[in-house]
Amino acid sequence: MVFAEKTYTIIIPSGASDPDAPYFWSEKTTGITTGEITVYPNNSITWENADSGFHTITSVTQSGEIDGKFDSGFINAGDYYALEFSELGDFYYFCSIHPWMNGAVHVVKNPGSVKSIHNVGSGFTDDGLGFTVKYVLDSNLQNTVTINSSEKTLIFVISEDSENEQITLILPDKLIENPTAVWVDNVITDFETEITTTGTKLTIPMPPHSKEIKIMGTHVIPEFSFFAMVVLAIGLFSTFLFTRTKFSII
Repeated sequence: MVFAEKTYTIIIPSGASDPDAPYFWSEKTTGITTGEITVYPNNSITWENADSGFHTITSVTQSGEIDGKFDSGFINAGDYYALEFSELGDFYYFCSIHPWMNGAVHVVKNPGSVKSIHNVGSGFTDDGLGFTVKYVLDSNLQNTVTINSSEKTLIFVISEDSENEQITLILPDKLIENPTAVWVDNVITDFETEITTTGTKLTIPMPPHSKEIKIMGTHVIPEFSFFAMVVLAIGLFSTFLFTRTKFSII
């Protein structure tokens, strides 16, 4: 699984060489000045030296011992040091010239972004539009959702490989009520629920590379909505009239 690449910039501000400076780092986007940053695998960090003195970005253990994982060497005024982080974990660093300048890079699993499946169950709703299901995942779900009204279940299929250890789904109440059980690749699993204004939010743990999520509720949309039943009734009535008229002519 390849995560989207992104670069973050941390500025070493003017005056950072002074141990009494108000701060030693400044994350360019957020303005956070702790030197700590959380990124995802394959993200990069660029440290830019806006100070007049030399600095280094040197990897250390949490207790401050140099461990040799990375070292920028001297970064001249106006220069920078860039590093891509591909592995998960906590990576601590300091300036070897000014050891009071320290920070940390936390590389965590990408939770994914909010995505949507539209027109779920469109054949079963009165307006023919169905429902929208929102989810959070690092890959995609198939647009086709299997609805089994007799089993009161929905089945979602993960179409691309996922390294996530959970999926979040927001299910409209009119699509499925009171989710009571969840299976991941046919193995029943615990899950958390939260009632929101747009439906029931399910947080479902799952092993990486899972393929199928099956959810059972106390009710799912019926095989035939009221609109579909009306259309069926009109069709049957029209057939009856046509047949009756045909025989009357004969």
